[in-house]
Amino acid sequence: MEDPPSIQQLRQPYAESNESHEDNQGRLLRERSEVIERNPAQGLPRSPSEPVRHDVFFGHVYLLAIASMFATWFVIFLHTEAPSIKRPLGDTIYTTLHGSFHLLGIYTLVSIFVGLFWLAALRSYVRQLVFGILLLVPIVLYSFALYPFISSFQGRWKGHSTQDNAMRWGSLLPFTMASLWVVAVIRGRLAMQKAVAIVEFATKILAANPALLVVGFATLGAIIGFTWIWLSMFTRVFLGGHRMSSAVLRFAIDASTWWVGIYFILVYLWTISVMFGLQRTITSATVSQWYFHRFAVPAPTSQTIAKAAITHSLTILFGTVALFTGLSLLVRLPLLVLPRRLTMLLGVAMYSFIPSPLATLINPLTLTYAAIHSQPLAVSSRGLSQLHFLAPTDATTSLHPNTFNQQQRRDGWSADTTPLLPYRLAKLLLHATRFIMSLALGFGGWVSTARSLKLAGADGVRGSLYAYVVGLIAGAIGWGILGAMEGVLACIVDAVVVCWSSEVGSSGTGQVRYCREAGYLFGKDEDDRPVSLA
Repeated sequence: MEDPPSIQQLRQPYAESNESHEDNQGRLLRERSEVIERNPAQGLPRSPSEPVRHDVFFGHVYLLAIASMFATWFVIFLHTEAPSIKRPLGDTIYTTLHGSFHLLGIYTLVSIFVGLFWLAALRSYVRQLVFGILLLVPIVLYSFALYPFISSFQGRWKGHSTQDNAMRWGSLLPFTMASLWVVAVIRGRLAMQKAVAIVEFATKILAANPALLVVGFATLGAIIGFTWIWLSMFTRVFLGGHRMSSAVLRFAIDASTWWVGIYFILVYLWTISVMFGLQRTITSATVSQWYFHRFAVPAPTSQTIAKAAITHSLTILFGTVALFTGLSLLVRLPLLVLPRRLTMLLGVAMYSFIPSPLATLINPLTLTYAAIHSQPLAVSSRGLSQLHFLAPTDATTSLHPNTFNQQQRRDGWSADTTPLLPYRLAKLLLHATRFIMSLALGFGGWVSTARSLKLAGADGVRGSLYAYVVGLIAGAIGWGILGAMEGVLACIVDAVVVCWSSEVGSSGTGQVRYCREAGYLFGKDEDDRPVSLA
C-alpha cells in the first residue's frame, strides 16, 4: 500500500521510492485527494464551501431525541409535585430511586476508583494483572451467582414474591458467564501469551499518545455527569400517576408514564453509546496516525493529533456515530430475542434501507474503519467485509472465531494459528473487569434495595418490589464508568487490528511495512518467529 489512509495524514509521510506497491486503494485515495481540499494544520478533508459530513441526517435525529427528552422532562416538572413527608407515596419507582441515591452515589465512587486503579495497574503491571483476572473472574462470578440465589429466600416475602423468583432465575446469568469464561480460557490457553502481548502493545501505543488518556477521562466525566442529570429527570417521570386511596399507601402509575420512561431509557442508552462511539473514532484516528506516520519528520505532537481527531469526530463523523449507535441499539436486542425468521425479515428491511449486511453495520470494527478511512457507515461496512483477515459475520461479537475462508487457508492459516483468536482473547481480558463490576453492582443494588431500603411512611418495613430498577441503573453506572476506562485500551486494539488488516489486505503480498509489531501479534512472521516489540 503506497498511501496510507489520507484522512490521518496530519503531516506528509516520508517519501517512498518503491512504486511496486501501487494498488487500487492508493489510486482511489489520490483521486479523492484531488477533489477534497485538506486543512494543512489538521489534515482533515475540507470542501471549498463547507466541511464534508457523513450520515448527517442521523446526527440531527439524535439531537432531536435529546431535545425532546429535556422538553418532556420540563413539562413533567411543571405538572408534578414531589411528595411530602406527611403524604408519602408508599412503594413506588419514584420513592425507590429517590431513596437509593445515596447507594448509587457510593457505587459511582467505587466504579471510578476501580476503573482508575485498573487502568493504572494495567499500564504498570500488565502480565500480573491479566493472570490475576484469569483467576478472579470465575471466583467472583460464581460468588455473585450464589449471593442473589441465597438472598431470594430471605426478606419479608420469604421467597414467594415475583422479585424473589426473578432473583433465583437471574442468578443463572453470572453462573453461565463464569462457565463460559472457564471454557474460553481453556480453549485459548495456547494463544494466551500472544493475547497478553497485544494488551502490552496497546499500553505502549497509549504511552506514545498520552492525549488518548485525556480523552478517556473526558469520556468518563461526560458519562458520570449525564448519568446523574438523567437519573434526576428519570426519577421525576414516575410521579405521573394518581393515588388509589387516601387511607392506603398505594400509588398507581399512569400507562403513558411507562412509555415516557421507556423513551428516557432508550435515549440514555443511545447517548452513552454515542459517547463510547466518539471515544472510538477519536482513538481510531489517533492510532491510525501513529501506525502510518509515526516516523514522519517533523512529527506532530500527541495533542495536535488528538485535537484534529476530536474535530473530525464531532463534525464529519458525528452522524456516522449516531447512525451506528442507533442501529446497534435497535438491532442487537431483537437479534438476541426474536426468532430467527423475524430476524431475517429485519435484516431484509434494513438492507432495503441501507444496502449492506446488518451484522457488518453493527460491528464495532465498522465504526473504527469509518474513522480511519473517513467514510460513511454503509461504505465502511462494505470495505470491512472485503478484508478477508476479519470476518464480521456474528452480530454479537466483533469477530467470528470459526470463519476461515479460502484466502486464509492459502496464506497458511488454520484454526490453531488464526490471528482472530489472540485478538479475541485480548478483548476478553479487557472486558473482564467491566463485566464483573456491572454484574456486581447490578446484583448488589438489586438485593440490597429489595432487603434493606426503608420506605418513607412504612414504619418497620424494609425492602421494595421495584428494587430491580435500582439494580439495572447500578449495573448501567458500572458499565458506563468501567467502559470509559476500558475503551482507552480496547479501542486502541481495535484500531491497530483494522490498520494492520487494511495494510495487509491492500498490499496483496501479506507483508507488513508500517508496523512489524502488529504483523507479529495479529499475523505470522515470514520465518514464523517472534519479532521484537521494542
